[in-house]
Amino acid sequence: MRRFGIVPLAIVLFAAVAAVIGWRIYFPAESQRYAQTKAVQKTRSEIRLGYTVKHEAGPIASEHLTFVNDDGSAKVSYEGTNRAGTTIARFTMPLDGYDVASLFGQTVQDGIWELRSQPPRGDTTTTYSISVYQLTDNQSGSHAFSFTDPHYWATTGGRQYKLHLDKTKPVPDLVKLESTSLTEPRYAKLVADFTGFGSQGFRATLAAARAKLRSA
Repeated sequence: MRRFGIVPLAIVLFAAVAAVIGWRIYFPAESQRYAQTKAVQKTRSEIRLGYTVKHEAGPIASEHLTFVNDDGSAKVSYEGTNRAGTTIARFTMPLDGYDVASLFGQTVQDGIWELRSQPPRGDTTTTYSISVYQLTDNQSGSHAFSFTDPHYWATTGGRQYKLHLDKTKPVPDLVKLESTSLTEPRYAKLVADFTGFGSQGFRATLAAARAKLRSA
């Protein structure tokens, strides 16, 4: 009878030793994974894009669109003002988080972080202003710039000349001026990114808001 009592005890002891060894092997890794998961859950993520158009002529004076994705909760807001300043059209529409993330990715590809403000050129009756804000991994960054006539910058742009003065030559050699093209098609691409955004429902709501401003 004693023999049959020793075997179960040995099994229990073996299981206990195996459990301790397994705990010492796997607990540090699992503990680290748990801590990392909790850190990710606590990390906020936000994307905010702004697109403003100001017109010097026509029934609509200004329009402003804001695209937000805050921890996966996304929306787009619109505000427009008529020429007389007597009518303001507004709406806010919920979006799929992927829509704003996709727009953000496209604008990053088209230079939203790299482009800078430009002096008025070409058709100066319309001014475009673009802004971007991103928060991720507890780090944030923002950037904003404005320009006119994206078609002008995409096709013409002008040239920038550099004049080198040599102390040994009293008169600079104007024939050897170095020039750099200022043509930049990415301004037009960014405008296309914003104007091409949205589902049929969004476009219909936007068209209704603009119709209200035109008829005011």
